[in-house]
Amino acid sequence: MKVYRSFPVMILALGLSTFSVRGFAQNYPAGEPYPAPYTDLRGLVDRAQTDLRAAADLEHEKKKQRERFESAQGHLSTFDRNLVKGKFDHSEIDKAIGEFKGILDHNVLQAGTRDALMRDMEDLKAARDRRY
Repeated sequence: MKVYRSFPVMILALGLSTFSVRGFAQNYPAGEPYPAPYTDLRGLVDRAQTDLRAAADLEHEKKKQRERFESAQGHLSTFDRNLVKGKFDHSEIDKAIGEFKGILDHNVLQAGTRDALMRDMEDLKAARDRRY
């Protein structure tokens, strides 16, 4: 008698577990790649690199000032490369933020350029603190 009582319970449990697994599965269109990890954060990195390039193009040919831009871009590039692999590299984002601070503190910048780089630095800090 116990076999008959547990059989409907077992069928019901199997049905619910199958339903719950299907309910949480994500469906991606056939033939298209899975979404890249950290897509929003990678957009922020791209914007910051674009702003750095624009600021560097306006920079006079002072070696130390140019090195700060190159170093910041290098750290952002390494950080982005790790994001593509699904790794949030805390030390690289810290180094990039430090380079942004150095640029803002020591380079001669136009007001609009300074505002863009300051916004990028603050957004990178917020992303670091959230740890995405």
